[in-house]
Amino acid sequence: MPQNLEQIRHSFAHVLAQAVLKFYPDAKLGIGPAIDNGFYYDFGNAEIGEKDLAKIEKEMKKIISQGLEFKKEEWDAEKAKKYFKEQGAKYKLDLIGELEKEDKKVGMVHTGDPSKAEAGQFLDLCRGGHVKSTKNLPADAFKLMRVAGAYWRGDETQDMLTRIYGVAFETKKELEEHLEWLEEAAKRDHRKLGKELDLFTFSDLVGSGLPLFTTKGTIIRNELQKAVTDISKKYGAQPVSIPHIAKRVLYETSGHADKFGDELLQVKGHYEDFVMKPVNCPHHTQIYASQMRSYRDLPIRYIESTMQYRDEKPGEIGGLTRVRAITVDDGHIFCTVEQIKEEAKNIGKIIEEFYKGLGLWGDHWVSLSVRDPQTPEAYIGEPKDWDKAECMLEDISKELKLDAKKIEGEAAIYGPKIDYMFKDSLGRETQLATIQLDFNMPKRFGLTYINEKGEEETPVMIHRAILGSYERFMAILIEHFGGAFPLWLSPDQVWVVPVSDKFNDYGRGIMQKLQDAGVRADICDESESLGKKIRNGETKKLPYLLIVGEKEKKAGEVAVRDREKGDEGTMKVEGFVERVVKEIAEKK
Repeated sequence: MPQNLEQIRHSFAHVLAQAVLKFYPDAKLGIGPAIDNGFYYDFGNAEIGEKDLAKIEKEMKKIISQGLEFKKEEWDAEKAKKYFKEQGAKYKLDLIGELEKEDKKVGMVHTGDPSKAEAGQFLDLCRGGHVKSTKNLPADAFKLMRVAGAYWRGDETQDMLTRIYGVAFETKKELEEHLEWLEEAAKRDHRKLGKELDLFTFSDLVGSGLPLFTTKGTIIRNELQKAVTDISKKYGAQPVSIPHIAKRVLYETSGHADKFGDELLQVKGHYEDFVMKPVNCPHHTQIYASQMRSYRDLPIRYIESTMQYRDEKPGEIGGLTRVRAITVDDGHIFCTVEQIKEEAKNIGKIIEEFYKGLGLWGDHWVSLSVRDPQTPEAYIGEPKDWDKAECMLEDISKELKLDAKKIEGEAAIYGPKIDYMFKDSLGRETQLATIQLDFNMPKRFGLTYINEKGEEETPVMIHRAILGSYERFMAILIEHFGGAFPLWLSPDQVWVVPVSDKFNDYGRGIMQKLQDAGVRADICDESESLGKKIRNGETKKLPYLLIVGEKEKKAGEVAVRDREKGDEGTMKVEGFVERVVKEIAEKK
């Protein structure tokens, strides 16, 4: 975020707090930082609803028009505590208690000249970073958006506060463009479209964060899994299957028990206690360990799409993007050091082919995610192994011409990784595919193979994910395509639409020919008007509608309506069947 824009947004947060105090003088101020696209401020002891935002925004504009200067002072922590104690500002006192551990001075920012004590004067605890005066704030380039609840300091044992979010930009045009973007994003919200297109649902009886996929949603999941599996098999991958629970000691050995802590879901049995698996890699190590391995056996490539589980906090669960039951496209390769580059390159080829089939390849960038040297305790394994792994991944990224950006602190706990960052149709970036190099877990589990000299040696483990979590990936695809999936992925690919009931039998014959060819086809034979049938098909975002009436029946044809191109005229039934089968095979 440009410094000037961050200062603008942070200054708006101060003005928001000042405006809220006008209407809610007993409100207790929390924090008010600048964030992506805007700002927020937290308030205790204030019942503020969406209906109140208009008057607060109006008051903010009034404050801005006064041209009040932002002036920072350094106060002794004791002086600041005395001031806020008199105000009854317990959240500010809490913050000062943290700040004075680092410095006995704290920042205090005036909005308005304190010597003049004008009506608009406002004082807040702040490190600074503001515009010079409220007259430097673009009054026509901000908007208060919504009210939400937030625990103080993000701790659910603390007070629940009222958080007001706003957006802010340097110009009115940028604000208008952002609001248009938000409107489009709302139309594409996967929770909304998932319900409209009958793809998934949730049940209070099942539990939050546990999505239930309908027939149509399952078709999409199965097609994605088939695509990943078919491509992976070309590079020697072999499917395996593992249980959903394990003894806790498995994850203590791998290091995941400490990493996930309270997120581990416990299973208390009559005879033994278990843990719902939070990851799959430890199970896969035990398949490898089930027999003696030779260098001639390597590389061994396991793939699996299976569920794993996290005991997420209720407030963090939302739609398909944050769930408790996570279906993961997982893969683990056990190989020698000499085989690493070739295996990593092949994973890169799988990633490229898969994302080309979705039209997402090309508008992406790659991260080389390495350790944060300031927090070595956050990672497991020996530093020399980390050094080797990071150097090798850097070489691989260069050989694959990935133009990877090195980012510290984003490595997995057991090793560095190459992360592929893809953009959706709204310009949002998401990390999806990944290649992770792990020298550590095989050592923790004592995995070995017999090398050419007849000696035991530890294999290297490469973790790979092509699409990651199916739930999250489906949410991204639903929003990227706005529900209008590519033909090969669409739950319903073709609808046959008779113009009236007397052409239903002809339509059913066409539907049967399509189904026999492996096309997901159905007939819209309800006693409705043709216009309503077509509108229904368009609402369901069908790739193809085939209109059939007297003329089409006599000629053995169909009138083709393409979702993107509109009416394409008539063609022979056999010709259309051949065409659509070819397009599906080519991932159109």
